[in-house]
Amino acid sequence: MNTPTPEAEKAAREVTKRIVREGRMRRSEAARLLRDGLPIILRGFAMARIKGRPEAAITEELEAAHAEAQRRFDAARTGFSRHLAEIDRCAAEFAIAAWDGVRRDLANHLAAH
Repeated sequence: MNTPTPEAEKAAREVTKRIVREGRMRRSEAARLLRDGLPIILRGFAMARIKGRPEAAITEELEAAHAEAQRRFDAARTGFSRHLAEIDRCAAEFAIAAWDGVRRDLANHLAAH
């Protein structure tokens, strides 16, 4: 992937590798998430910042989404509802990792200029 956000890409790859190792996602799903999902989420982060959304607010929203997915996962009573909550948990972890990487990329950019 050719992106100007190497730390975001690295963080997203690391979290998807962990999720695959834990058996929570298939390798093909992780590859699709990186290929298709990462550019979408990076654009979303960029748009949020362009619109003036504070970094702290984005971080809080991502953490809240993860907490909600975890709550739904813990409360799930059927295999299907657990599966849906697990997808949301993985997506939230992916988004948090990518956001952390974006923040590192920005810090590196600012430090270099």
